[in-house]
Amino acid sequence: MGADFFASSAEARALRDRASEKVGFDLGEVLVSGKDFRDNRVAQPGVFLVSVAAGEELRRRGAAPSAISGYSLGNYAALVSARAVSFDEALDIILAVIGAADRLGIEGAMGAVIGLPEARVEEVCARLRSEGDPVWLGNVNAATQLVLTGSVRGIERALETLAPDALKALRLPMTWPIHSALMAEVSREIAPLVASCRSISAPAVPFYAGHVARRIETAADVADLLTRQIALPSRWKETVEAMFADGHREFLEVGPGETLSRMLRWIVREGRCRPAGSLAAIEAIVEKGAILGAEGGPK
Repeated sequence: MGADFFASSAEARALRDRASEKVGFDLGEVLVSGKDFRDNRVAQPGVFLVSVAAGEELRRRGAAPSAISGYSLGNYAALVSARAVSFDEALDIILAVIGAADRLGIEGAMGAVIGLPEARVEEVCARLRSEGDPVWLGNVNAATQLVLTGSVRGIERALETLAPDALKALRLPMTWPIHSALMAEVSREIAPLVASCRSISAPAVPFYAGHVARRIETAADVADLLTRQIALPSRWKETVEAMFADGHREFLEVGPGETLSRMLRWIVREGRCRPAGSLAAIEAIVEKGAILGAEGGPK
């Protein structure tokens, strides 16, 4: 992952070197090799690095964003792209989250449920919480595409309960209960670091925050997102709908993978989202002028 950017771009190599210095090992080498990628100390800084590199490559090729949002932990790279926080300070916050979760012994799980309405899933979660097994609705990706988060036992019980009626109910390979109240202490621990960041500013590009499903416009809003989003539900469906309502039609998934590109079809049928997480994908998009208007500006 990221090998194409590191081989072709001095700017991407500079980001790689700065990230490697902060994490304490050669992050680029680990990403290219594919080793240890389930380790949060590799995965979270790694996805952040490649996502920022992809966003900067798009800009260098004339494809500047007209609006930006971040999915879950993708908010860190998205805020860098929106010029609302620096690369270095965003990475400092990511590493602080990892360190706090380790020190606090945060453990949990996440699961996906497809094919059931939100109200039904929330009902099961509420019952399990009342019985002492904490589990919440962490991500609303689409009307019937939901992600659960909470304790290992809570997730196992919820999936077992919902599986007979769902199209799919499965455990996700996550060891943190992201977007749950179990991460609230992590938010409290990183709050002083976020408050000390000097680069935080109002987004230079319209920014839609998933924890509130609307645009945020001030430096205080950005600091709140950086501090609290890891412990709050992510309303991705409503966030995309808000962007669509404001006239945005062409979406790019700026980072590794194609999950969000597929997901968008479940949210707004009239919109289009394409992967832009590799050099080849970006070259194809820009060469075809697929995201550039008649005068060279973004659609």
